[in-house]
Amino acid sequence: MRIENIQLIKNYRIFQNWSPSPDFAGFSDINLIYANNGSGKSTLASLLSPAQSPDAWKAGVSVEVSETGTTEPRTVESSQDAFWDRMSVFNKDYVADCFDFSVGEAKALLAIGKVNANREKELRTARTRLDDLSRLTDSLVKEAKHKQAVPNTILKSIGTLVTSTLGGVDGYGRGYDARAVGKRLPFAMPLEKQSGFKAEEEIAKAQSTFMQEVDVPLISATEPLSSSTVSAVLERVPTARVIETLATRPERAAWVQQGVELHLHEHNCLFCSGELSQERLDALNRHFDSSTRELQDDLRFLLKQLGALVISLGKLHALFPESGLLYPEFRAEYDLLRDGLKIQIQKDVTELEMLREFLERKQQDLHAAATLPESWLNKSFATPDVGRLRKLLADHNDRSTRFEAVRKSACQKLEAFWIGEQHEAYTEALSEAHQATLAVENNAKAIKETRRVITELENAELDPAPPAEWLNQRLHTLLGRSDISVEPVEGNRYAIYRHGEPALHLSEGECTALALLYFVRSLNTGGRSRRNQIIVIDDPVSSLDENFTVGASSLLWSELVQPSVCSCGAPLDCPCGQKPTRDCGQLFLMTHNFELFRIWSNQLDRLQSGVMKQGRRFKILELQAQGKRVEVGVARRVPIWRDWGSDQNKEHKALRTRLRSEYHYLFWRAASTLISCQGDPTIEHEMDAAIILPNICRRMLEGFLSFKFPALMGDFRLQMQAAIDQVNDGLTRQRLVTYLHQYSHQERVETTRGVNRPEAVPVLHAVFELMRNQDAEHFMDMCTALELDPVLLANRAPNPTSELEAAIA
Repeated sequence: MRIENIQLIKNYRIFQNWSPSPDFAGFSDINLIYANNGSGKSTLASLLSPAQSPDAWKAGVSVEVSETGTTEPRTVESSQDAFWDRMSVFNKDYVADCFDFSVGEAKALLAIGKVNANREKELRTARTRLDDLSRLTDSLVKEAKHKQAVPNTILKSIGTLVTSTLGGVDGYGRGYDARAVGKRLPFAMPLEKQSGFKAEEEIAKAQSTFMQEVDVPLISATEPLSSSTVSAVLERVPTARVIETLATRPERAAWVQQGVELHLHEHNCLFCSGELSQERLDALNRHFDSSTRELQDDLRFLLKQLGALVISLGKLHALFPESGLLYPEFRAEYDLLRDGLKIQIQKDVTELEMLREFLERKQQDLHAAATLPESWLNKSFATPDVGRLRKLLADHNDRSTRFEAVRKSACQKLEAFWIGEQHEAYTEALSEAHQATLAVENNAKAIKETRRVITELENAELDPAPPAEWLNQRLHTLLGRSDISVEPVEGNRYAIYRHGEPALHLSEGECTALALLYFVRSLNTGGRSRRNQIIVIDDPVSSLDENFTVGASSLLWSELVQPSVCSCGAPLDCPCGQKPTRDCGQLFLMTHNFELFRIWSNQLDRLQSGVMKQGRRFKILELQAQGKRVEVGVARRVPIWRDWGSDQNKEHKALRTRLRSEYHYLFWRAASTLISCQGDPTIEHEMDAAIILPNICRRMLEGFLSFKFPALMGDFRLQMQAAIDQVNDGLTRQRLVTYLHQYSHQERVETTRGVNRPEAVPVLHAVFELMRNQDAEHFMDMCTALELDPVLLANRAPNPTSELEAAIA
């Protein structure tokens, strides 16, 4: 059982949509990993303990693993997979969980009592059952996901049919999805009603477009005008004795008639002042007698009636709206009637105007009889019958009033019909999904119960007394002093003492030492075999001194790779009978402490043949953060694996041998990065150069300048300023000043900030020029030892463009 490769990390800190390069061959049995701060090492360690990284696993992680008894690797994508029950991870989170810093007591995580044979048997049985249940989980979950998707797929298909057909109706648009269909399931059309359902007719109703109501005009009644009545008036002649001069001059007669009315009680003419004789007045009265006045009144009445009728007809057609405002089924008949009305109105108005001319001429000449054309003798003029037009408008309005009800009813019928067609298939799919879900839940309950049994069995074995003695012995050896000790107390916990007094404030290093011992001792508890465990150790000496580095390295090597002492602390030939397993299933040792890395690298190269014969292989890796452009103008640090060789690949052994110290490594790392930027460097190469400036270069310069300026040791800025003052070249001085003020002060590597520093390559050149200027012999010796070309490092970089000069300045 081991981790073969980490294939994908979607979103976890520095790992963003990350996957290893295609040429990365995966992990081995023993994996030594070196990494500088900010490269993702600790993030990776917490990722391998899913309980510490739930957000990462929720976002998406894919790990390739192999297990005992199987020939093909499998992919783990769940934090709940039983594979993780075999993981043991030591990191800062583990240390924090081991201690209650407020009281200075360690939790009894590693307290071990006598092993009960029956309990171990029960543990083995429980673990086998857990493995079987866990293997079954994948197939059950996969089947459940498939079954659970089927009912929703059926509902989606119904929803798609509804929205594509009825999308224009309120309530059946985009919001009509599978959930909406699910709510309508109780209203599904029964099977017996589906055969007689006319879907096409209902679709036509549902897809019709709403038309606004129109006004139905109210037609005022006008009195009909008969041609016979007009003809009779035209033929009438007054019976009075006429005055010839007035009869022959109608325009004068009208003027004189008006004058007679004004002179009823006058004796003199108001116009000429002449005398009005009674004889003349009698003659005028006979000319304008009652028959004349009656005819005039009749003519005026007819003209008024005719005028009202013309006005009414002129407005009538406009009262009826265009047919485009009506539903399509009404338009043809409506247009026919409306056009006919227009023609009828035009004809009637024309003829009425002709009648008006006849009447006006008669009004001018009362004594001349007139006749109408014979074709008009039986005509009658009145408002046309528009009842059918008004009926069509009323029918349209009635349809508009009931529009939503008609469409809604059609939509509901169609909805019930389509749901009814799929109801049987949906019910069956729902039942299958429920059974599949129930199988997953029952399996999960069984796993939970089995884990509970295992936990109870493991906790029942805890006995803090024996480990306390073991812990004190190892702790004194590890720290090189005996002032710290532990004693068992009630509740399976330990009391911690310093010089016999309660140690209420442990240093970070002391906590790490205790936690590391607890961790190593716990690997054999609970009936577990190291052979079945994957052990991850992240920075076991990150906060301790060099003496502890050697002690921690020896402890881990002896416990996890090749024991040098018995489990009780005596030599290996001890007769106590305790024979710990000599190795674990898989080991990951991650560190940014170069001394620990160097010790283990040398030991792995000299790994004893006895361990090799057991099939134990090793690989040495470095996790580096390289620049990668993620969008225009923005780059991110992206972790990559660098292979430093393995037991089967000795290609890099010579280089590992040359890197005798951290200083050698830093020099080689900075130099190799700069060499990769020769010629026309890519943006990624320039980003790599920018990445190493705040960390790698600073640590390299700290080591170099502490040797050159021992009096200024501890003050990097003063050391840099002293070295810069001795540089004669102006451009190099300018670049070094830029480095000092902009980059060298960064104590912590920013792993999420974008990188865009094209001046990084010239600054790197300036750093090596500074070292050559200070100590040319040392510089050349380092290049020779590491097989580097000094010309590529210290020759001043080509003059930058004016833009770059401005950026540096």
